[in-house]
Amino acid sequence: MRAPGLNVELPEIGERPRTLGRPARRATSCSSIAHTVGWERALAVVLLLQLVASAVLVGVMGLRSPGNAHPDEILHFHAGQYFREHWLPPPVGAPEAATTYSSYGMSYLDEADIVYWVFGEAVALGKRLGLAPVAAMRWFQMTLYWSLVAWMISRARTFTPALAFLLLTPQVWYVFSYINGDALPFALLTVVLVELGWPDSSVRSFLSGIQARPGVGVFVVAGSLGLLALSKLNYLVSIAFVGWVFLWLRGEVRWRRVALVALIAAAIALPWATYHSWVNDFHTGQNIVEHAEKVAVPGMKPSAQASPTSFPYMALRAKGVSMWDVLVTLDWVGLSFRSFCGLYGWMSIAAPGWLYQVFAGLYASLLAIVILPTVLRGSPNARLLLTGFQVCAMLVVAQSVYRSWVFDFQGQGRYLFPILPMLFFCWRQCEATALRLPALGVAVMMGGLGLLSFALIGLGALA
Repeated sequence: MRAPGLNVELPEIGERPRTLGRPARRATSCSSIAHTVGWERALAVVLLLQLVASAVLVGVMGLRSPGNAHPDEILHFHAGQYFREHWLPPPVGAPEAATTYSSYGMSYLDEADIVYWVFGEAVALGKRLGLAPVAAMRWFQMTLYWSLVAWMISRARTFTPALAFLLLTPQVWYVFSYINGDALPFALLTVVLVELGWPDSSVRSFLSGIQARPGVGVFVVAGSLGLLALSKLNYLVSIAFVGWVFLWLRGEVRWRRVALVALIAAAIALPWATYHSWVNDFHTGQNIVEHAEKVAVPGMKPSAQASPTSFPYMALRAKGVSMWDVLVTLDWVGLSFRSFCGLYGWMSIAAPGWLYQVFAGLYASLLAIVILPTVLRGSPNARLLLTGFQVCAMLVVAQSVYRSWVFDFQGQGRYLFPILPMLFFCWRQCEATALRLPALGVAVMMGGLGLLSFALIGLGALA
């Protein structure tokens, strides 16, 4: 049998052991299992305490840090404010959306990102509760994180490493503590992949035919997929990974039921996306460029981007800068890594260099523990899943590099966040149980380092 919640094999009472069967060896085996279970429980308690601490720190940052102390928060705020008075997205360049445009001549409303509609509804609810608009939007972000924490704790009853997922980087906590467009899609992708990864979840039971009718969990996953399709573009790759997951589950799922999930997701995403295209005469991209030419500051107009007098970090490819220079000379690699694991404020509040080096070592250790067993002795099916993860992870990185090279240099680690839920899905499906303790130990060190970074560096400077 299995020890509840720990996924550790224990012999059934009265069962003949598969080893030599000698009493001494049985006693040694039971003692070893008890020792492992004891350590796993101890590490689980530490991870649980770290998760609770992260939730507290997110609240402190959200409630005490000043407005617009974080990247583009004022622009995200104005985009959310638009939906305080409107139900549908505006056409590009609408006068009532003028405050949402940046010096680039761009607005977050131009992307039809559903999160700003959600912010508008949060403001409307917050008004009834006496909250200022900024506070209402931040409360939404914080509540979203706290909900994820509670949910992962509940899932840890059957898979202890679920406690580690939200502790992999303090930068995840940071995006839930101020107004931005990254927190919601991260939460949505996490919901989709965790539920698809749990064999006893409602959506898996429905897809496999065990459950006759779709339950609440099915609609939650399908709705999350639909909303994910209306979120930041860097999360589109993760939808491809979800498709890969369905293919990976091909022997278990019924395809008509998969189609139902896809239809529900499409029913949520298509009306909003279609309206946004229609209101822009189905030339949204062209309208964005034309409006940016009118309202952007001179050095950032689309027609001036390749000019030597334009903003120096725009259109680097057009200016003759090689991708190698973007990666190495301009240090896209280093900047993206630092802002993936703890860079605060307007990407100007950094931790000491040694902290990032320790994070690098811990990430390498965790990846080795999670991935190498599958590479070396995994089943063909496990390797198929790992291949899908590797391809999609590389695409996430590639789109971030490409954007920095072709459009605007922004080595922001949050653009790489879709990798985390995809990695956790693989961890859940391909775990080498014998290596769980080392993995949890690495996660504990990551959590401790993250708490140190967030509390002393982030909060120390901003709150």
